[in-house]
Amino acid sequence: MSDQTPRETLMMLDDRDGHRSAWTGNDVDTLVPQHRVGGMGGSPSKHLASNVVWLESDINGFIEADVEWQREAFRRGIKVSRFQDPAVVPIEHAVHGRVLLDDEGGWMPADTADPFAEWRTDRG
Repeated sequence: MSDQTPRETLMMLDDRDGHRSAWTGNDVDTLVPQHRVGGMGGSPSKHLASNVVWLESDINGFIEADVEWQREAFRRGIKVSRFQDPAVVPIEHAVHGRVLLDDEGGWMPADTADPFAEWRTDRG
């Protein structure tokens, strides 16, 4: 399977974020898809909308190569531990504020979210 972000996911990002950086809010030609939970391989869950945001390519490089930038990316929720579900980890998004991203290309304010949703069995 290809590691390239599927076109459908990129279209969802544009619809959700207006082709603007999650870090700065800028709409520039250098935007690239950033996977919040990274890693090699083309796992289908890697390309879910909750796991992908737009970032400027230089910022993407900084957070992959510099520990201080990486720390800040984790603090903002732009990077997420591989042991976490990005759909339940809030992100400080320059376009939307502090929100949760969903896999359908939507978002909701993080303060209205149920912090125990992923553990509930009675989700009805």
